[in-house]
Amino acid sequence: MQRFLDDSPNLEVAAFGDLSSGLILSSASSTLVPREVLNLLGEKAAECMAFLGRQHLAPAGGSADIGNSIIHFTEEKCEVFARGSAASNDVICAVCDGSAGLKPLMRKALALSNQIAGPE
Repeated sequence: MQRFLDDSPNLEVAAFGDLSSGLILSSASSTLVPREVLNLLGEKAAECMAFLGRQHLAPAGGSADIGNSIIHFTEEKCEVFARGSAASNDVICAVCDGSAGLKPLMRKALALSNQIAGPE
């Protein structure tokens, strides 16, 4: 996670989570992030992935889905939730400010998700 954080401009939090439990299992951040905030990030990832492909997503901003991944926009941040396949419970979570380049960030998150998942 630290390398993902270091290689991604404007990234504030990089995390690996489990969608079935809604928990963040590993994380790196540019500042100290309380466990409670990471727990909320894991829950948000699980919630967004549960709504993937539906028209209604969480009311805290707009969202866009890209394949098996979601970019969730709030007033202050962008949250990227990426997973290699729809069947996977592994998710890469990235929190960045609004000035981050989302295409490169999504590509990196998907590549990391696929690397963690290994060959199918």
